[in-house]
Amino acid sequence: MQIEVVFRNLTPSDPLKNYALKRFQKVERMVDDEEAKLLATLSMESGTPRVDIQLSGKDVNFVASEKNDDMYAAIDLANDRLGQQLRKASERRSQIDRSTIGDALDA
Repeated sequence: MQIEVVFRNLTPSDPLKNYALKRFQKVERMVDDEEAKLLATLSMESGTPRVDIQLSGKDVNFVASEKNDDMYAAIDLANDRLGQQLRKASERRSQIDRSTIGDALDA
């Protein structure tokens, strides 16, 4: 999976970029698609830090956005929101798989 961090209306800093990359590594473990791409946009909007995450790939397409007074906290919150979406999608897939297996066994 490719992870790209982009800065908008904000001075790029290596510690902030490294922190974001480290946090998004956890999302990488949850996605099976090696060709998936995660684009994280770190920006200042009206003096408030904002993080927008876009995860796209063959079987995945998720978006998460968060605002907070602290950029590091906004990264954490957006990462958590994306993780929730991935877990929910995974649960839906496993429920569908179980129901089709049960239907096949009943036949």
